[in-house]
Amino acid sequence: MNHLHFDTLDQPASSRVDFWSDINRDFFGRLGIACLSDGPLDGQLSAYQVGALRMFHIAAPAHQVSRDRASGDLPIDDFYKLVLQLHGHAEIRQHDRAFHLRSGDWSLYDPRVPYSITNFERTELLAVQVPREKLKGFKVPRLHTSEAHSSALTGLYAVLSSFLTSLSEQLPTLPDSVGQPLSETVLGLLASTLSQYQDDANDHATLPAVMKARVKQYVQMHLREPDLSIDRIALDMRCSKRYLHRVFEDEDCTLERYIWQTRLERCEAALRAPSARGKSIAEIAYSWGFNSSAHFCRMFKGHFGVPPTEFLRQVAQ
Repeated sequence: MNHLHFDTLDQPASSRVDFWSDINRDFFGRLGIACLSDGPLDGQLSAYQVGALRMFHIAAPAHQVSRDRASGDLPIDDFYKLVLQLHGHAEIRQHDRAFHLRSGDWSLYDPRVPYSITNFERTELLAVQVPREKLKGFKVPRLHTSEAHSSALTGLYAVLSSFLTSLSEQLPTLPDSVGQPLSETVLGLLASTLSQYQDDANDHATLPAVMKARVKQYVQMHLREPDLSIDRIALDMRCSKRYLHRVFEDEDCTLERYIWQTRLERCEAALRAPSARGKSIAEIAYSWGFNSSAHFCRMFKGHFGVPPTEFLRQVAQ
């Protein structure tokens, strides 16, 4: 998967602190950063765009990151931030709460609100920026952490942690075309934790928001299956088709259009990939749930402006 990679070891020792500060400022804004290690700054950061999510794999010595009310508006204010601790021991403080993060623990928080994260030793972590609009309809707790108080939450939190840990290991080798389905899976899992948390607290999430996240996750999982339809989704989700249409009312497209557009995007990525050079257009279309080559060609041209044969010719140039 395409990404940007930064390593302080590529810089002269005297420039490493400034270099690291500039990298963090570019991605996270003017946060307070204090190095807590006496040795040379040995830090690495890799930045990925995974569908709608921004993901950062970070390895750094002991340090503290903080935001206070004097920071002003930051470029990350349109996002929530999730931090998964991969290695090392850290503590996050926000409002009147503090939570210790050890390997496998995670925290979702609002980075607009003053906070501090102290990494007491060399740390490896995955930071995920989640667009606020993707959690619209959910009441995000002040500090949502992997600290569980019920068996249902324990299981959900562990699944999210395990998925993100595995994803952090595989990101460099994954093709760009899987970014969207991966982001929908992460959002679906995160939505489930928020929904269960609020159920346990007798503070229910807005049901359409929960359902929408789960439906999108379902679509991504079954996209290759030709019989994927609104009827089938309604049956498996145990709801009416009318309700499904209603939860997608605030989207740019209907649920049916979302399914076909997502299939077209997967086909476009497959046609662009070098590994597809030996496959026919029809073979690729059928592999992503289309059951008519002519139907696929019409929809492809309507969505991308050129027929798939012309698209292939342009890619080959």
